[in-house]
Amino acid sequence: MSAPGSGDRAALLAAALTAAAFAALGLAWWRDAAHRYEEPVWRESRFVALAPPAEVAGERWLVAVNLGCPHCKAHVRALAHRIAARAQPPALGVIVVDQPTRPARPDLGVLLPAGAWWDSAEVWREAWGRRIYGETFRFDARGRLLSATPAGTLPDSIRSRM
Repeated sequence: MSAPGSGDRAALLAAALTAAAFAALGLAWWRDAAHRYEEPVWRESRFVALAPPAEVAGERWLVAVNLGCPHCKAHVRALAHRIAARAQPPALGVIVVDQPTRPARPDLGVLLPAGAWWDSAEVWREAWGRRIYGETFRFDARGRLLSATPAGTLPDSIRSRM
C-alpha cells in the first residue's frame, strides 16, 4: 500500500474545511436561536426620523425596508394601495434597516403618514432579532406590537396575499 498522494491530502483538507464551515454555521445558528430578543415595541426615540410622521391616532404599520432591495419597495407600494380604500386606513411608514450611514429621505412613491425612520442603532436586527426585509409590524396607538407579517401578506389578514 502506498502513502497518500497530494490528491488525497487535498480531498482530506477540503472535507475538513467543509466540516469546519458547517460546524461554524451551526454554532452561529444555535447562538442566534438561543439569544433572547426583545418583543418589538414602537418608540420613536430609538430611531432617527427621515420623514416626520403625521399625527397617528390608531394603528401604525411599519415596514422594514432596505433601500437597496426592490422587493421591499414594491411591498410598501402594494401595501399602501391595498389599504388606501379603507375608511380608516392604518398609518403606513417604513423603518430603513441595514444602512450604515444616514440615508436621504426615501422616495417610495407613496405617502407615509407614519413617517420614515432610520434604524441607526440596529434595533431591528440586534434588539428585536429580525432578519427579513419587507416584514410589516403592526403597532397599536401605544406602540405595542399587534403582529408581524412577512412581505406579501396583508398584516391584518394572514390569508390575504398581495
